Amino acid sequence: MSNLEVRLEVFHQLPLRAQLAFVAATRTNPTLGKNQEYMESLERIHAECLRSATPQQRAAYDQARANLLQS
Repeated sequence: MSNLEVRLEVFHQLPLRAQLAFVAATRTNPTLGKNQEYMESLERIHAECLRSATPQQRAAYDQARANLLQS
């Protein structure tokens, strides 16, 4: 596996709220935020995880997202 594949697999295993924070931080990073392929991969994985989340996981995620948007 390439380094990128390993990083994306680890990202896939993170809880939804951690994924949300990671995507937000990566977007603001001057180097990583410019890597369109990497950002698209993160967002695709995150969307897949959201689709398969339990209602409880989704509720916790939605609350964390609301809190992030308020700050």
